[in-house]
Amino acid sequence: MTDSISAIRHNSNGKTLLDNWVEERQSAQFEDPNATIPTLQRHGHRGIMTTEFEAKAEDLTTVRDSYREPIELGIRTRGTKEEHLRNKLMAQVAAELEEELNPPPPPVELISTTHKDFNKEFEPFIKEPTRNHDVNKDQSLSFWLERHQEIHGVSQVKTQDTPFRKNASFSTPIGEYLDAPKPGEQWKF
Repeated sequence: MTDSISAIRHNSNGKTLLDNWVEERQSAQFEDPNATIPTLQRHGHRGIMTTEFEAKAEDLTTVRDSYREPIELGIRTRGTKEEHLRNKLMAQVAAELEEELNPPPPPVELISTTHKDFNKEFEPFIKEPTRNHDVNKDQSLSFWLERHQEIHGVSQVKTQDTPFRKNASFSTPIGEYLDAPKPGEQWKF
């Protein structure tokens, strides 16, 4: 009773194709009754694919059989003149395409950056100095130095040659002023 219930539940009696009862019933005659499921899974099932156990395996696949190389005829299909002309045209087109895709590199200019940017045609001229200059003390001329009166927010200028130096008179204590002009008074040079 239990065997018939399990056979109904599983619909099969086979060990190889579990729960595929139609194929199991067809292949039941080839099954080894002593084989276990792990043994069948490890070593395979003999007799499902073929019953000729000593037959040699075929090396011709369906794709190889369907798509074979065309068989060449034993005679010429083109004349020698046409073949030479075709080869010559193919070589010419290949050369044109090669030249178009890979043009020759431009000629290399073997000149340094210095020689390229600076040539000997330039002749410097030296201006005559108008007065003696001290590089360490003189302030250099600039756009803002010439327009320091027009700039908003610049502190009072004590000397004409150094307009951007800080005027700290507003923070100096009054006792240290002595005879110096008070902040806001105009200095006279």
